[in-house]
Amino acid sequence: MDKLKIAHIGAGNRGSNTYLPLITKLKDDLELVAVCDIHEGRVTQQAEKYNVPAYTDTELMLQKEKPDICSIVITPSKNHIPGLLCSQYGVSYCTETPINTDLKLADDMIESAKQHGTKLEVNENYYRRPSERIKREMILEGIFGKINVAYNDFRGHGYHGIGLIRSYLGFDNEPVQVYGFSKHFSVQEHEWRKGQPRRKSEDWEHAVIEFENGSVGIFNFSSLSYGSPLRGFNGTKFYAERGMCFRDDAVLLNENADEQIPVTITRKTNNVDGYDTLAALVANTNPEVVWENPLQYYPLSDGEIVVASELMSIANAVRNDTEPEYGAYNGRKDREIDVAMARSRNNNGAPVTFPLQY
Repeated sequence: MDKLKIAHIGAGNRGSNTYLPLITKLKDDLELVAVCDIHEGRVTQQAEKYNVPAYTDTELMLQKEKPDICSIVITPSKNHIPGLLCSQYGVSYCTETPINTDLKLADDMIESAKQHGTKLEVNENYYRRPSERIKREMILEGIFGKINVAYNDFRGHGYHGIGLIRSYLGFDNEPVQVYGFSKHFSVQEHEWRKGQPRRKSEDWEHAVIEFENGSVGIFNFSSLSYGSPLRGFNGTKFYAERGMCFRDDAVLLNENADEQIPVTITRKTNNVDGYDTLAALVANTNPEVVWENPLQYYPLSDGEIVVASELMSIANAVRNDTEPEYGAYNGRKDREIDVAMARSRNNNGAPVTFPLQY
């Protein structure tokens, strides 16, 4: 296959301002053939902008346009509605996070894709950031040895934060049980976000997740995380057998194991259409570790690379008849752990074990 025909479902803010512009940028790989949304006004506006047909009915769009793949960016609790239709019509798709808020509906989506031989990708954003990609490459190369403990301090809520923790501890490393609790605190009254009511309190969520290989994930999230000047810093860290990483700064032991050596990351770029886009990140480890940007010949910012790689994941899965990069299993697992954390918090920290029952 050369270009794949892609139909986009969801003309809201993220669909219109992030996905649709990127689909058109990936012009050597994707051809936008339709836009669908239940709101006629906004879907007509986007369809006219990109000179493609507008639809308010997903099934009719699938019947008429016969796309190769679809991207779904709507209210997550409704992902199953267009998703099940896509599978029934033999169309593989990617969907924004979470795969679904309801685990049973998520399982219905997964089962339908299996039944109809289609691919399903979940567009987890955080672990796809270039700065996270090079960390994961170093982990996979064994540079740090086993990762014992991974922390996420409100760098992404719920499933986003869990996805980052799992990217350090291993996506195939099954959770065993989780303990969660929450606290309510008073803080200085302040402007949380411009145009939003001022805030003088904070809800804090905390969880400890035990994994089958003995490693531990520590999850923290604050209700002031997104936008409050009082909580302007966030980040992740992990502690491993041979070193550690705090945010984007990593250290290892020297050969004598008596001094730490910082890991330096070098950025290489390509000039594409007058735009310097990321080509690779190189870690000065021994051996050297490199993460190459597979989209380096498109003029994309680091942020655009994240979403573009999600779109190309489902495209390449269809082209090559392979599994998507993140996939439905990981998307569902992130949400399962998220739900388990909430159940434990609501039960005074009582442990919740896996697999989770509906």
